[in-house]
Amino acid sequence: MCQSISIDDQFLLIEALEKLRSELGGTLIENLHPILRINEQRGRFCRYLQLNPQETAQAYIFQVAHHYEVDGDYLNEIQLQKNAEVWVLLLEKIRQWSYRFLGRWHLDEPTRIRYTIEIAQESGLQIMRAHYPYDCEFDAWACKITQHVSSKYMQRHKHSSVMEEIDLSEVDEWFQNRIDVIDANPEIQFATRQLLLDAIEKLSENQKVVIWWFYFEGRPLPQIAEDLGINVNATYKRHFDALKQLRKILEEDQYKDE
Repeated sequence: MCQSISIDDQFLLIEALEKLRSELGGTLIENLHPILRINEQRGRFCRYLQLNPQETAQAYIFQVAHHYEVDGDYLNEIQLQKNAEVWVLLLEKIRQWSYRFLGRWHLDEPTRIRYTIEIAQESGLQIMRAHYPYDCEFDAWACKITQHVSSKYMQRHKHSSVMEEIDLSEVDEWFQNRIDVIDANPEIQFATRQLLLDAIEKLSENQKVVIWWFYFEGRPLPQIAEDLGINVNATYKRHFDALKQLRKILEEDQYKDE
């Protein structure tokens, strides 16, 4: 577990940045500063160290620097220049992701296509405004945003999942709302994040992997199933059970505090 998240993580990153200044160059280091600061505030650096205990702060910075050099111009065209040609290609990807996610619900083809277009528009707007952390593949990050928008969209439209016995929408929103609260409220984020991290540590190893990969690394559940070598239904079940257990743990902890 990460203890004293804010102070320790900031110190590790600042120290590592200074050590890498001559290797990466002053300009790149200055460009990475605000990205790393936000990543640290949102707990991404802490999660990286937890998932990769053999790695160092310098390894994390190298990872962010790599994606910055690979994707920096691309993100600039997406978020700042709003390059039409680039957006046409990205929106096609988003529509493909949306269409695939909608396969979880009972929809006729015309409705599925219409929802796909609307979800892609919402997802595109979020991607245009969101903070890309540069510590993961851009497509994985954008795909996770699209998946979250799809879930919210279908909940608004009151559709039930194909896997009705494993309906993720309610508990998924419950957990995602807690992550959103952390991101939106810096004054409470450290304490709340620590509670979430403590709760996640109490899950089984199988459940913990699914939660980390899905919520914090942005991997879609079908990809997690493939990476783990298990079928998709088993992954959905593992995800659902993990969320139910997290909700129980956090509610019990809240009751104890009261």
